[in-house]
Amino acid sequence: MKRVFALALALGAAFCWAVSAAAGWEPPESAVNAEAVVLYDLDADKVVFEKNAREVRAAASLTKMMTGLLLLESGADLSQSFTIPEELRGEFERIQAENGSDADLKIGETVTLESLLYACMLPSGNDAASVIAYYLGNGDMEAFFAQMNARAAELGCENTSFTCAHGLYGLEYGNHTTAWDMFLIARACRANEAFMEVVSSTGYWMPLTNMHTQAESADAPAGAAYYIRTTNVMQLPDQELYRPYIRGIKTGFTDEAGRCFVSSAESGGMTWLLVVMGAPVQLAEDGFNWAFHTTADLYDWALVNFLTARLPNTETPLASVPLAYCAESETADLYAAGALTTLQCLDSVVEVRLEALPEALEAPVEAGTPAGLAAVYIDGERVGQVELVTGADYARSGWLYWRARLEPCLPVAAVCAGALLALALLAAAARRVGRRAKRAAGGRR
Repeated sequence: MKRVFALALALGAAFCWAVSAAAGWEPPESAVNAEAVVLYDLDADKVVFEKNAREVRAAASLTKMMTGLLLLESGADLSQSFTIPEELRGEFERIQAENGSDADLKIGETVTLESLLYACMLPSGNDAASVIAYYLGNGDMEAFFAQMNARAAELGCENTSFTCAHGLYGLEYGNHTTAWDMFLIARACRANEAFMEVVSSTGYWMPLTNMHTQAESADAPAGAAYYIRTTNVMQLPDQELYRPYIRGIKTGFTDEAGRCFVSSAESGGMTWLLVVMGAPVQLAEDGFNWAFHTTADLYDWALVNFLTARLPNTETPLASVPLAYCAESETADLYAAGALTTLQCLDSVVEVRLEALPEALEAPVEAGTPAGLAAVYIDGERVGQVELVTGADYARSGWLYWRARLEPCLPVAAVCAGALLALALLAAAARRVGRRAKRAAGGRR
């Protein structure tokens, strides 16, 4: 008789499907002061919350994520030096005219690629981004923009177009993206260890060069000219909005794009990416921009209300089914072959439902033999399934096997044996009768 261990795991948790609203979970309205948002749990590979995620928007300095990523993916030696050419003078002047941020680079200055990378990503130097574009495009900026767009397409971006390396130029110039596409790019950035080392830094000492020949502060280390600091205040311990779990990644701001911030977070064994775009241009009363406030509020909400878990349990049997021809056991225990990483919220029910179980198994059976499925449901919604497998080897008993095989023949064999016995008895009786007849005939002679 089939014996199944039905599982109803009240873990005090719920899964939030592609959009949190699908499971009735949304952050407080006050937490989202931005026009476009994507909050993503990387461990469960799920969207937790999104708002206008595929709405086309100006990219601002979030563009620099792709610029920095391409420099690292190019395989270039970051210790290599490059002299900023005269051909970039017009670009530098335009950046200044647009009131764009810069890292105080000079035409004719010889800098390392590492310095350019830090200058691009930490203080959001538009000048550094343009130099990287010129370098990787071999003097052809348009060629570099083509590289940016090709890489974006490889990552699955469907509504992104890069026409500059820094994002200072917006929709009018065809430089645009979406919060979802920025998430896809940020996910690739986060997978690059060298990239994350840069953007997780709070600052960097720019080295002395032919244009910066003296240190600008008394505390500069030997060989350093000046210090550049990250624009990500959430990584700075002396700031009110400091969050120790934040790891990068990039801020952005233009009047058109609003305040933007893409961040990564690691806390409690969970890993997140959050894209915030189109926060109000004006600062909050405390002087911080609303992209930082929205980021802080969303992480504070998510870290309290969510957890990840591996389901189902792979260490204990989930079911047992009848086992034929085995002398050691009448049943075979079934285990989950693997587990799903699920994102869960408070106050919900998780179930593991067994499906496609065989009526029985026949020995011999090897450990790991597939035998059904375990489907995971959270609040009644199926979130995935894993295969059930046998947890041990089960040997065949030859005696049990052949007895079972011969058992259907026993009635026929019994009839045949009975018939043979009857014939034998009749033959014996006939012989006895014959002997008596012979004796009787001899007596008459």
